[in-house]
This record gives sequence, C-alpha cells and structure tokens, in this order.
Amino acid sequence: MTTSLVRQVLPRPRATTTDVYGTTAPGFASVRRSFERACRDAGAPGSQGAALTVVRDGELVVDLWHGTADPVTGTPWTGDTLQPVLTGSHGILATAVLLLADMGALALDRPVADYWPEFAIRGKGKVTLRDVLTFTARLPGMEAGLDQRDIENPHMMAALLELHSLEDDPRAGGVLYGPWTAGWIAAEVIRRVDGRDLDLFFLEEIAGPLGLDIHFGLVPDQLPHAARISYDADFSARVPALGHGADSSEADLFGRVWNNPSPFPADAGVWSENRRRYALIPSLGAYASARGLARLQGILAADAVRAPGEEPLLLSRRTLDQARSFWVEGLDPLLGGISAYGEGGLQLLDEGLHPAVCSGAFGHQGPGSVAYQAWPQAGAGAAWVCSRLAAGPGAGVLDEVAGAVASALRTA
Repeated sequence: MTTSLVRQVLPRPRATTTDVYGTTAPGFASVRRSFERACRDAGAPGSQGAALTVVRDGELVVDLWHGTADPVTGTPWTGDTLQPVLTGSHGILATAVLLLADMGALALDRPVADYWPEFAIRGKGKVTLRDVLTFTARLPGMEAGLDQRDIENPHMMAALLELHSLEDDPRAGGVLYGPWTAGWIAAEVIRRVDGRDLDLFFLEEIAGPLGLDIHFGLVPDQLPHAARISYDADFSARVPALGHGADSSEADLFGRVWNNPSPFPADAGVWSENRRRYALIPSLGAYASARGLARLQGILAADAVRAPGEEPLLLSRRTLDQARSFWVEGLDPLLGGISAYGEGGLQLLDEGLHPAVCSGAFGHQGPGSVAYQAWPQAGAGAAWVCSRLAAGPGAGVLDEVAGAVASALRTA
C-alpha cells in the first residue's frame, strides 16, 4: 500500500459492538451511525464488507470499515481493502485525461483523430475527446460480438473501434453512459499522446506522487487486499437482464451497449478471477480503497477553489473550471436515470439537502457498489464502497456525511 500525503488526525482504529471498525473525528458521530445502518442493510458481515472515508481540508475525519472483503477466503475488510470500482472508474479515467490536458499534451475540443489518425474512418473524424468523455459521441456500444476475455485486451478493443461507424439508432444520442467504449477510446488516446498505457501513466503521474491507493488493474502483491463483489436481489431487478440472457443481438441497441458483454455477468466471480484483476479495463477496471477515493476527491475539491495561478496538487483551477462547466444532462433511454456531465467528463451531482457543502459537487454515484464525491465548497472529499452491489447508490450514506460536514462548518 502507498503512503498518503493526507494528514491522519484520528486515533488508532478500534472495534465496536456493531462490527464497525475505525474512527471519526469530533462532530461526525452521526456518520458512524449512518454507516452502521447501511452495513446492516447490506447483509451479514460474513458475506460482504464496506468502507466509508471522509477527508476535509487534508485531514482524515472519517475512516470506517466493516465486514468481510472475501467471503470465500474469509479475509476481513481493513482500511486498505481494494474495491473493484466498476462503473465508478470513469471519473478516475477522466481525471487522467484532464491531467494530460493540463500539461498541454491534448485538448478536449480537438478530434480524437488528431491523436489517433486511424480512428477517423467510417465517419468518426469529427468526434472530439469531449464527446467521448461526456458520452455524446454516438459510440455507446460495440458491433462485433465480444466475450468476457475480449474486454481484457484494450489494444484489441481500440483496433476494433477503428472499424466502427457512429450509431444509427436514434436513442444512441441520449445514452449518457456506456460501460466499455469511452474507456477504450480515452485509454488509446493517452497511449498515443504519452507513450504509456493508462495503468502506468496513472501510477506514475497521479497515484504514486499523491500516495493514493487507486490502480487500473492489480499486481500479484495486491491480490490479498482485493474485495470480492456479489449482487443483492434488487440489483438484478434494477438493471434488468444484465448478464441473464437478454436479447444481445447486433440489431438491438440495449444488447450492443449492455450485453456485449455484460459488465455484470450472472457469475459475479468473473470480477474476482486473477486474470480479470490483472487486466487493464479502462472504463470499469479501477481498484481503490475508500481512503484512496476520498483522498483523490479531497485533492480535486481543494484544487477547484484555489486562487487563479496558485500551484495545484493535481489539476489547475483553469482545467477544473472547464471540466466542471455544464455540458450535457439527460434521461438515459436504456436504463433510465438522469446523468449530467461537465465538459471534462466529470459527473455533476445535485446539491440535495446541503447546498452549503454540495453546491458544485462532482464525482460518481449510481447503482452498484461505489459512490464518491468532491465538495469544493467544503474542501472535502468522501467515498463509500461496498462489496455487495445494490440497486440504490451509496449516495444516501454520503447525504448524511454532507450533513455532518455542514454541521462542522456551522460550528467552525
């Protein structure tokens, strides 16, 4: 595990009678209670695990975990457990692209073909990086039939995408999330521009220098720290037919986007196979601890409100202002649910009940096992991860966290 630059001001972790471990700073006792409720709702601690972390002004103010990281081996969850981020990987991928934009190596409004000439064929010459990161490129799915092993080869997927045409189905313009294609395109652009694959670029430029436990794919030494995901009954109902025999014919847009192949196969154990954990899967293959995600969001939150010209920890104020500037919002015609993105592909989040904290928030929330948010107004970042994928997002837990942060701000 890496060593974070974030100051840890909490006492040593301790066990509680509710099987929740870790610590909370003064003023955050309500967060522990919320976390305990969420863990009880998720199921028996021997069958799943979860973690919640909050960083505020560079200090770790909430650090909690619970349950079992791998029910097969009995490995308990710890503060260093690495969770498959799955659909939440997009925000991390977008951060890597934004760093290259900050370096002047690429521009979001330029065509992908400027960096990857072969991409231009079959009518894709005007597709920009911004289109890709905001899911407005009309390339939400794959035409060629794929299996679970194919998606573990990003170079092959990039070659297949060169042969793609823009989607003809009129619904494609409103599909504001696709599980695979945006990641393969963005990762290939990074490789063409920088020379390094996404996993190495992210390690050497972001995770390593900032001490973040966030990785695109794992190495053997990290396998004991990896969580094993499972699905609850409501998750399959919320995402109908994914991996369960839905019509995945090439004539069906839903099949091309969500079952070619399914990111949530009927056997969730696919995501716990060693070959899958080692693979570079840009859109769904990030692994992170709750600490790593919260620290990254805390850094981005701080950078987003720096004075113009002030040295950032990661991204300049100019780049983040552009990346968070509203670009698109809509109701997904395939799965339902409203998504909104800024120009840089960062998901824009509703301020909810706590505008003093959540105004201008960005990050990721959605069905599954991960929710993370950056709160520039409060100088804070928060992350919830759970190994059992559920229909409801972890944003409900983060709402209570935002309330505690708001209370702390009022007290200060």
